[in-house]
Amino acid sequence: MLIKKVAVLLLMAGLSFVSANSNLMSGLTDIVDQAEETKIEETKVLNNAFKQRMISQRMARDTLLISMNFNPIFYQKNLKKDADAFNSKFKNLVKSKEEIEMVVKKLPIFKEKIEKFKTTWLLFYKNIKTLEKDSKNKEAIHYILNKNIAILEDIDYIFSNFLKFYQSSDKLEKSMVHIKTMLFTQVGKPRMYITKIVKEILLIKQNINKKENQKNLKNSIKSMDRLMKALKDGDKGLELNGTEDRKMLKKLAISQKIWEEVKTLVEKKAISKKELELLINKNNEFIKAQTEVVKLTRSSHDN
Repeated sequence: MLIKKVAVLLLMAGLSFVSANSNLMSGLTDIVDQAEETKIEETKVLNNAFKQRMISQRMARDTLLISMNFNPIFYQKNLKKDADAFNSKFKNLVKSKEEIEMVVKKLPIFKEKIEKFKTTWLLFYKNIKTLEKDSKNKEAIHYILNKNIAILEDIDYIFSNFLKFYQSSDKLEKSMVHIKTMLFTQVGKPRMYITKIVKEILLIKQNINKKENQKNLKNSIKSMDRLMKALKDGDKGLELNGTEDRKMLKKLAISQKIWEEVKTLVEKKAISKKELELLINKNNEFIKAQTEVVKLTRSSHDN
């Protein structure tokens, strides 16, 4: 069944923060529409697809923690686990030859992009496996941190073009499902932002491209503030209508409280080791809390 093949690809795509643009969102409309025919399939597609976007940031975050000798054995295992899952989805991508050829007929450069991504990812994965065995390997650390964004950009290009060939041709149906897809996409995005923010703090603490990452951090905090407010009050630019649902507002309040605690920590001029431990815990705590918001959002839109 087509949705199963596309679902596997979505798992890897992760809808990266680099450019979750309208083309990609529109491309998901048919996926959501088809998934609604079977609730089990919908849960599988949506939960896994939208959850994956934070993995690329988490791999970078964990690499930094390893380089700082911050519980390296634990984070080496975490890093390898995420990379193995990512690689599994990559293998499913290259097996989808018929679907790839379909896109190539209309976009010849698509195959070249797939090969470019393949080369970058396999080297990335190789360096993660190296870091798993040797936490002090500077070359592996450098490669992972420097190629992370390149991987995200390649994935975004591949899937924004791949998925748009599955859009519905019915304008009304496409519009309605687009609204739902945008909500599902945006409601899970704070989980990516919170991990991205922690990653940027670690980069600053390690004095890696300090000025650039201070600017990135400032922008990430601004984006996070806007999105969290938008989920509650609405935001035309983000295509969100907000909510008056009491259960949803209660869940959002929990996430907001944790976010404010994280924001207080990351805006400090210096973070102690104890505060860094707290920040990592709050990172994970926020993800759990926001996942509850995601679950409630999806269950309330089942009908």
